[in-house]
Amino acid sequence: MENVFCYYRKSINFGNSWTAVERIIHQDKVLFDYCSANNLKVTKRFSDLGYLGSPFQRPELLQIRKIIEKPKNKADLLLFYSIAGLRTEMKANAGLLLEVVDILGKVHFYREELTLDSKRFELYMKGAGSSGIFIHGEALTLLTDKKEEA
Repeated sequence: MENVFCYYRKSINFGNSWTAVERIIHQDKVLFDYCSANNLKVTKRFSDLGYLGSPFQRPELLQIRKIIEKPKNKADLLLFYSIAGLRTEMKANAGLLLEVVDILGKVHFYREELTLDSKRFELYMKGAGSSGIFIHGEALTLLTDKKEEA
């Protein structure tokens, strides 16, 4: 069983009538059900509710980094609902997010069914390369190859 940190984003769009709190609650339900069905243990939940997309470091990412500095608090995966808009939304926090994923080793995006290791996630966040595939209109480069998973 893998240990998972879930990160909920208030910017995920489920319709214009949804409040930020309703979006976080929905992500929590969906990701918790996903984890239960896939033998993943949610060890901690984080959200950006109450934080602006400003140039300041997000307290929840700082908390994740602080938690994972101690080996006994190691999680195996950082889980997001979706990758949509992440690169632009986390621009001011990209370095911190990359540091967290580098320590954990991989990040998964539920809606896109996409798992990236830290190197591929870094390429995505930095917008490297023009060859890749598109998921929901956003280019993703150097996705995990099926041969590598075997």
